[in-house]
Amino acid sequence: MAVFSACTPTGEQNQTKVYYDLEGFVKKQIALLAKEKPLVDKAATIKQQTQKQQTRDIDWAHELELFVQADLNKPAFRSSYAISQSDPLSYTYTLKPEEDKLTVRSLSIQLDSATRQPRRIEALLRTKNLLYESDRHVLMTCAPSAGNEWRVQQYTIDGYQQLRFFERNDFGINASIK
Repeated sequence: MAVFSACTPTGEQNQTKVYYDLEGFVKKQIALLAKEKPLVDKAATIKQQTQKQQTRDIDWAHELELFVQADLNKPAFRSSYAISQSDPLSYTYTLKPEEDKLTVRSLSIQLDSATRQPRRIEALLRTKNLLYESDRHVLMTCAPSAGNEWRVQQYTIDGYQQLRFFERNDFGINASIK
């Protein structure tokens, strides 16, 4: 019996989700978008220079990685966030003051009343140490697509990165999915 228990996955997979399963939702979106290859209008700004493009060729796992990182359902985070609801379809998770070392500072999710799928996801991620500082504000809006499947419609990522002793680098991505 002990031999089999060593081969079984950890209890992490079986744990009840304390917070909304953002990682699960975003990974489904990544798979859907990779399969559909929709046309995307994308503007990327780095150091006040903007490049615009229209493309179907996007690495969705890379593109939506910050949204996956904003998921709070890690065992170590179980009691790190205060949960508030302004209504039954809106959840806001805010980092407790004593947990100031964690990256995700806040996460807000607004669900659709009919489908219970996220209409709007917004998060603030912050990293700060002796050598590096970064803030990332991510926002995703979703709605039913042409096939009535719930899908990302638009997303933005704004923020900055700054290495100690170097100039601050502001960046932004704004994308609309057709």
